[in-house]
Amino acid sequence: MMRFASAAALALAAGLVGASPAAALPGCDAFLQKMRAEGGELGLDYSRALVVSRIHSTTINYDINTRSDVDGTLTCQGDQFKRFEAHVLEPLRGKAAEGFERLQQIALRAALGWDGGKARSASRGLAGEAKEYLSASRQRGDVYIAGKTEQHEPGGIGLGMIYTEIDRAFVIVADN
Repeated sequence: MMRFASAAALALAAGLVGASPAAALPGCDAFLQKMRAEGGELGLDYSRALVVSRIHSTTINYDINTRSDVDGTLTCQGDQFKRFEAHVLEPLRGKAAEGFERLQQIALRAALGWDGGKARSASRGLAGEAKEYLSASRQRGDVYIAGKTEQHEPGGIGLGMIYTEIDRAFVIVADN
């Protein structure tokens, strides 16, 4: 009896370790609804993007817009979350910096179910590292001046922040 229980526990653990990122992330419809519900102060809205390509694809793209000069893109495979990106242009004007940080936090809460404190901490941590790497890139005189950092979460989910001299980007991606 004990061997059966141990074997069942190992099989369950193996299934959880090998669980796909799709299992760890909400469906795209649920993600968009959470984003819209929490993004009221940003004037967050979304629409399905029209993509013209010679290659047949089953991906669906959504454009995410705000009133704070921050935009985003959500890529889905059916209702399966694949990638979310938030963008803002440099130099940041008006409430763009606050809107960019707020959109990241809303996305982390909607995608990963984090509380506000954890989302804020992760967002600020990634931003601080990207800013430091951008400064180091300038000092070295790199051909392409940029600061990039990433963080890996359980379930094969990647978070990334990229700062360049012309824009900033935040990414949540399901590593498949």
